[in-house]
Amino acid sequence: MKLRSLSLRNVRKFAGQTATISGIGEGVTVVSEANEFGKSTFFDALHALFFLKYGAATRDVKALQPRAGGAVKVSAEIELPAGRFTLEKTYLAQKRATVRDAAGTVIALDDEAEAWIANLMGNGIEGPAGLLWVRQGTTALEPSGNVGADKSEKERLLGARRNLLSSVAGEIDMVTGGRRMDRVIEAATAALARLATASGKPKANGPWKEAEDEAETHAARHAALDRACSELSRSLTQRGEVAQRLAVLDATGAQEALSHAVDVAQQKYDTAAAHADKLAQAESQAALHQLELERAKRLFDALLVADEQRGAAVKELGAADEAHSTAKETLSGVEKVTQAAEAKLSEAGITLKEALAEKETAQQDALRQSIAEKHERALAQLTQVQEKRTAQEAAEAALAAMLVTHSALVAIEGAQAQVARTQSEIAAGGIQITLDYTSAGRVQSGGAELEEGQHNVPVRQVFELAGIGRMIIDPANATVDTGAAEKAQGGLDAALGAVGMSDVGAARTAAAQRKEKEDEITLLKNVLLTLAPRGMAELQAEVAQTQVKLDSLSITSDAPKADAETLAAKLGVALEAEKEARDAYERNRDQREGARASAVKAQSRKDVAQSAYDKATSAFGDPDTFELRKADAARDHSGAQFTAQDAQTAARALRDDAPDLATAQADLSRAKSAAENAREERAQLQTRSADLSATIRARAEDGIEEKRDEAAGQMRRAKDRAARLAHEAAGLSLLVEALRAKRGAAQEAYFGPVQQELAPLLALLHDDAALSFDPTSMLPQAIARGGTDEAMETLSGGTQEQIAILTRLAFARLFARQGKPMPVILDDALVYSDDSRIVAMFTALHRVAHDQQVIVFSCRQMAFAELGGTRPRVEITDDA
Repeated sequence: MKLRSLSLRNVRKFAGQTATISGIGEGVTVVSEANEFGKSTFFDALHALFFLKYGAATRDVKALQPRAGGAVKVSAEIELPAGRFTLEKTYLAQKRATVRDAAGTVIALDDEAEAWIANLMGNGIEGPAGLLWVRQGTTALEPSGNVGADKSEKERLLGARRNLLSSVAGEIDMVTGGRRMDRVIEAATAALARLATASGKPKANGPWKEAEDEAETHAARHAALDRACSELSRSLTQRGEVAQRLAVLDATGAQEALSHAVDVAQQKYDTAAAHADKLAQAESQAALHQLELERAKRLFDALLVADEQRGAAVKELGAADEAHSTAKETLSGVEKVTQAAEAKLSEAGITLKEALAEKETAQQDALRQSIAEKHERALAQLTQVQEKRTAQEAAEAALAAMLVTHSALVAIEGAQAQVARTQSEIAAGGIQITLDYTSAGRVQSGGAELEEGQHNVPVRQVFELAGIGRMIIDPANATVDTGAAEKAQGGLDAALGAVGMSDVGAARTAAAQRKEKEDEITLLKNVLLTLAPRGMAELQAEVAQTQVKLDSLSITSDAPKADAETLAAKLGVALEAEKEARDAYERNRDQREGARASAVKAQSRKDVAQSAYDKATSAFGDPDTFELRKADAARDHSGAQFTAQDAQTAARALRDDAPDLATAQADLSRAKSAAENAREERAQLQTRSADLSATIRARAEDGIEEKRDEAAGQMRRAKDRAARLAHEAAGLSLLVEALRAKRGAAQEAYFGPVQQELAPLLALLHDDAALSFDPTSMLPQAIARGGTDEAMETLSGGTQEQIAILTRLAFARLFARQGKPMPVILDDALVYSDDSRIVAMFTALHRVAHDQQVIVFSCRQMAFAELGGTRPRVEITDDA
């Protein structure tokens, strides 16, 4: 079976709509749309079409109905070897099931259609989460969730898998050795379970575990007693070592030798400390004489520098005083010129201010005139809008009273046409009349004008003759069935009565009047949109704003104003005069600032020179005694040099002969520490000897060596018993493994077909990988790769999902081999696959789709772009 199209009407989010997927091709077909598009709705509706009866009202069926209610309709076009067929079911309201062939002929209806579909499906697809269809969110081959709720579903799927595999490999009881082997395996397993857990460990409260626990208890007691014996032996050894050490410490002359070493070290340290004191005094004297030398040198150098600086200060002070006088004279002249320029600038500024004020007054008058004109235009426009709005409301009120809408007129004309068709059908039993007009007048019947030519009158009929009266033609002897004509006439009368019209002509006139009124309203709306494109409220706001602006602008005096050209010329003259005066002032001001800066700089130079002169004069001192003071300073400096050299020579001699004080101090500290350590060690050894003697006495009285030997015997006996039970458990485990291996070899033939289909698909993801199947659930239980077996539950979510889909593809191939090709349908699958593996899965889908139809629904538009395949047409239309 291959699916070619799927159509939903009034299903879930497609309330009042028809959604169709058409053009489903061979191989892989991909429906890739965004979230909330309705892909899962298509999936669930397809499931309902094939597996839920048309008369069902279960939760799954009700879930398809939109909130607005109504009938739910699902149809699909399928292709079989016998040709194309259309399956359709209507649920909840107007319940129906049909099967049509390619010509549109119904070949099965309702229950027969259900039986036809059930026979088509057999045990193949098993619906979402079954063998071939994967519902959104399903990643495993078994239903998840509440165990009790899924028990029947799991049993049904297990039966489907068993039937499929049995059909290609034979019955399971024939290849597993029968129930006898099962009973042997069960007995061996039960015996093994009494001793060990499933992982091969001793079972809690079992005889093997009890023997091991007893052995551990005796081993712990033996270890404790053995530790006590070892402690007794160590105590005896340690007491001997303590006695030997005490004998060494108490030997004759040992303490005296330590005391003598301390005295010798103390004497060496005292000698070194005394020499260090002498050296410190000599170095202090040398440092003092060096300071006196430096002071004498500073005094002599200061007198030489003061003599030189005094001469330079006298020259600089004279030059600075002359420059300062010149700068003051220049500044005085520039100040007078600048004051005159400033006065002229002030006069020009007053003239410019008066010209600007006059121009601003003129501009304010022009602005008020502009706003007044804008206010008048907005007010006039608002009045027009209000008039048009009133006219629109009146037209809309009139329109509401006009009942003959376009749809009502269509219904009336349809009823009139039905009357005409009915009359033509019974024409054979009526009277033929012929009309040939020679003037503008026309014969009417039922409000409609009759055209020239022949007319059949099968029943009593009234004709309106303009300007003459009424003519009644009654073919009394006509033997025709008037029921259809009366029904058609009744429909026409009802349609006319619904809108209060007497005839079709009046209805047409009323409809034309309504159309004119609608056109009038449209025109008024367009006019309003043109007059007030942003709404009447904004137009009212503009009127209010312009009024506020008018009120805020004061009216200037009524005195005649100069024209704009005159004002501009006057302002230009004032601006030019003010600019010339400002330029002149700024030039003079810059000169004044330069003169001021020069004067300040000259004053600063004079102040600095005066300060330097005062400082040099102060340092120079009395000129009459300067030479005498310089000679005295030179003599003092020479004497200080000789004294400092003698002090440094004496300190260097003491430093060269000094003993090592740090070494003497270290020897003294070492000698004192050795003597103190010997005293402390002797006291500690005496205490330790007493403690060891007490421990030895206590252990000897307990008889711990005999108790240790007794515990060793009990431990050996318990370990022997545990070893026998472990050997028995190993034998039982080996027996169970051998029996299961024997049965497994037979089961390989059973699972061979699905393994054969699965192997090339699995190789796309994992090189040298193989799946093993659980004979109970008939599903993969582990994957072997890289020499390691991994249980399915330990794999990542993405790997489990990939193996589940590959297994479904293998099942699909088995169906095809049995002559029952079924489409594989995946709804948002492969959600946990990474980029590389999802491409490999795409390849697997195309490999199976070589002669198998695969339909994929996905919201991952970019990720599934690499899948390729056919992209069917998806259309959504509103129902009439």
